[in-house]
Amino acid sequence: MASANPQPPPRWAQIIAPARLLLYMLLAVSALATLLAGPSLEQAVREGRLSAATLVVAPALLAIFIVVFAFYRYALVRTGHYLAGKAFVQVGLMLLVLTLLLPGSLERYRAAGTVRPVDLARYLRAPDAEARAMAAELVRHRERVDALRQVPRLVELLEDPSPEVRRQARESLTALAGRDAGGEGPEAGARWREFWRVQGVPAR
Repeated sequence: MASANPQPPPRWAQIIAPARLLLYMLLAVSALATLLAGPSLEQAVREGRLSAATLVVAPALLAIFIVVFAFYRYALVRTGHYLAGKAFVQVGLMLLVLTLLLPGSLERYRAAGTVRPVDLARYLRAPDAEARAMAAELVRHRERVDALRQVPRLVELLEDPSPEVRRQARESLTALAGRDAGGEGPEAGARWREFWRVQGVPAR
């Protein structure tokens, strides 16, 4: 009796090994985003350095992980390498975790949408030198579009009576420009204005 030709494994069975690697990667990234990066992301959103959409990154990664995990377990069940009931319970528990995590993330997302970062323009003109210095320092940590709006005032602060204000203004201008285009001396402000004029950023 002739032996039957071996049949190639079905296509869904061939994705088991790649899916396992993808699962490990998704699990690691989602865990880091949830446990470690969460507080930092919220702080960055409150300061206006990141979009509020980043607050739903963790649950989105977890949702992707659950989908891939469900297909992975399905493939194992179809090949007889895993119990269907056990796989169903595992996927169900993960969906429960997502259900508990998502409302909080969405609430923080909605709350962030109503919070506006502090207007630094006000503090860049504050009578107190420490307030001006802190505002000048914070400029370089804002989103670039917002930071560039403060360039004219930063150039003015290069002639501030306070050495710390002048230092912070220069460092923020350098951070935004990618180099110290003004240097030192009484003509530093003029050089910065010319630099930003060439870049298309009004500095007056």
